[in-house]
Amino acid sequence: MLDFGRIRTNPVQAASTQPPPDVTTSRRFASVQGPHLMDLVPPRLGAALCLIVAATFASACGTASGGEASGADLYRYCESCHQPDGRGDQLYGAPSIAGLPEWYVASQLERFSNGLRGRHPDDVEGLRMRPMSFQLTTESQRRAVAQYVASLPPVVNPPTLTDVDLSAGEQTYVMCIACHGEKGEGNQEVGAPPIAGLDDWYVALQIRKFRSGIRGSAPGDAIGPTMAAMSMAITPEAVDDVAAYVHSLPR
Repeated sequence: MLDFGRIRTNPVQAASTQPPPDVTTSRRFASVQGPHLMDLVPPRLGAALCLIVAATFASACGTASGGEASGADLYRYCESCHQPDGRGDQLYGAPSIAGLPEWYVASQLERFSNGLRGRHPDDVEGLRMRPMSFQLTTESQRRAVAQYVASLPPVVNPPTLTDVDLSAGEQTYVMCIACHGEKGEGNQEVGAPPIAGLDDWYVALQIRKFRSGIRGSAPGDAIGPTMAAMSMAITPEAVDDVAAYVHSLPR
């Protein structure tokens, strides 16, 4: 029997075979991981497998409590990718989420659920995340998970990008300050999350997704196009530098 809790996917290897030039990582990760079983699974099939696993956990949570499951219970089917402490796992394409604000986590769960995020056929990581969001069928469930994630102590993972220039990244980050703040503290009023200390590989990946239209281009998305437009001002060569600088900001 397959142990889905230990199946890992390398987000770089699982990417489309012909991505736009600036979608691929321009600098290699500090460590190179070997292939895993999920590397052989097409993204849509992988999403279906995630849905099966999520449904199993959701059923178990609901029946165990006899009613509305708690945020901690509902988070159980997030643990296989984001880990029990919320530190994430790069091989799944799952970022550290521990300590992110409740409003942002809840909003992203809703966006995955309604198709504003994770629906693009080239969004490998999003196609895995979206089926998981389907299991949180009510706003109260999404809020419960978001509250639990926000309660977890923040985890800053070690940097993974190499050959980066933090000074150049700081200069590029100037264009991000208006929304994300000088210290990366974010601004809920404009829908900008705190980004200080986020995984550098994840920040770089999301910028490239915005640049290529994989993220922020869904019909009806009122927020994504703003970030997509800003990302176009970041040259492909500067993506890793600014991602590394964001990671270096104290969380």
